[in-house]
Formats: sequence, structure tokens, C-alpha cells
Amino acid sequence: MLILASTINTAIIGKGLMIGGGLIGPAIGIGIVGGSYMQAVGRNPEATKFLGQALVFVAIIELMALLAFASIFIVK
Repeated sequence: MLILASTINTAIIGKGLMIGGGLIGPAIGIGIVGGSYMQAVGRNPEATKFLGQALVFVAIIELMALLAFASIFIVK
């Protein structure tokens, strides 16, 4: 089956790559923050009082994921 270059919608491919690449970083960041928090609680159980700060960092990282997701609606 022959696919001509004019039939390929590069905007869809570009949006897919953009959302895929844009969500890899926040996923890694949330994993690092969560792992570091669990390690801190494992070493010192009194570190559970820092859960609020850890969740703020996760929210900031998640904002980057939402910006990457919203950008696919801006690009034409």
C-alpha cells in the first residue's frame, strides 16, 4: 500500500510527539519527588509533617504537564 506524503497529517504526528515528550519530564519529576519523600520518611518517621510541602512540589511539576497538554490545542 502506497501512502503519499500529501495524505499524512503531520500536525497529528507533531501533537503526539509534543504531548509524549512533554509528559515524560513531569512523570520522572513526580517519581523523584515521591521517592525522595518516601526515603525521608523511612529514615525519619517525623518527616511526615513535610507531606504538604511535597504535595506542593508535585503540584508545581503537574502544572508543567498541564501546560504541555494545553499546548496541543494551541498549535495548529
